[in-house]
Amino acid sequence: MLVAGVMLFAGMVQGLAGFGSALVAIPLMALFLDMATAVPLMAFTAALMAVINAVHLRRVMRWRPLLPLLGGYVVGTPLGLYFLVSAPEALVLGLLGILLSVYAATALAGRVPDYRWIRERAVALGAVSGALGAAFSTNGPPIILHVSSQDWPADVKKAVLSMFFVSSSVITVGAFIAGGLISATTVQLALRAIPALIVGTVLGIAVYRRMSVKGYQRITFGLVLAMGLMMTVRAGLTAF
Repeated sequence: MLVAGVMLFAGMVQGLAGFGSALVAIPLMALFLDMATAVPLMAFTAALMAVINAVHLRRVMRWRPLLPLLGGYVVGTPLGLYFLVSAPEALVLGLLGILLSVYAATALAGRVPDYRWIRERAVALGAVSGALGAAFSTNGPPIILHVSSQDWPADVKKAVLSMFFVSSSVITVGAFIAGGLISATTVQLALRAIPALIVGTVLGIAVYRRMSVKGYQRITFGLVLAMGLMMTVRAGLTAF
């Protein structure tokens, strides 16, 4: 029941914004599950949430901007394995957390930073996403920054994010299965949580459909700010 409750909430966040389910679900599940179960469970269920969002917005999906991100992701994933053993986690996550926090706080204040490299370097940001995902299970921020900086309708932004997370979730789940990290307990919990997850995602989508463009932007940057602050805190705890 606890897992189902968390998945209901996570599905609402994912259905509303197109991302952010792990941001709210992992800290909550960590209160009553060990991380070896919580992280694979989130990866397993995140794929389904992303699929529901992608189907919801399939008519506005743009494949051209998605392909460079996925190409970079595939290239960057092996680099993440190197960073996993050599890069200082506290430094990398701290810098990324500060960047996200400053960017989101500035945007929420009504002054969206115009960083051309974030808007134009799709392959590079995809590679950074793959590296961060493999090294620290944190692949979302570079892609979210790239998509949020584009001059696209809210539906297109959400569609591109959703399809990216479908693809990256499949890659992640495949890696977990290959590594023997998807246990019978994980599968059982995921199957039991699926009804709540679907209900939550559909509710989030319903709220999204009634939301203005500015409202969606505020939700997006609010989640990015929360993500940045959590990464900064995580970096501090890792350092000390």
